[in-house]
Amino acid sequence: MRIFRTYARVYATELDAVLAPLSTVTDEPITSRFTMPNGLELAAVGQVLVVAGDERALEPYTATAATLIVDDLDECQVRLNQTGAQIVRGPQAVPTGRNLTAKLPGGVQLEYVEWDEAQWERAGGRPA
Repeated sequence: MRIFRTYARVYATELDAVLAPLSTVTDEPITSRFTMPNGLELAAVGQVLVVAGDERALEPYTATAATLIVDDLDECQVRLNQTGAQIVRGPQAVPTGRNLTAKLPGGVQLEYVEWDEAQWERAGGRPA
């Protein structure tokens, strides 16, 4: 399994209020923006993923520290199971492909995403 990107996750109640300042401070463009079926809004600025919504909507997600973009979500799940990780959510379809969230032994919770081809195109292409 290969990890293509890692995004630090930050949480906000107002996406638009965060994006412009974050883009200015990091000198990075907003490369992705979408709304999840549950109403949460997400946007990527450089290597930061902003997850926005009201406190109630965010609550199930705030324990997740980072998002890792992987080449093979099925292989990722096999490896997670081998380590004794607890699958918290997924695998499931998301607007960018498929994801799952897992809590590793020791308590670290991470999201793993396998992007579909449309998301790779939006992100500038798949790495070689």
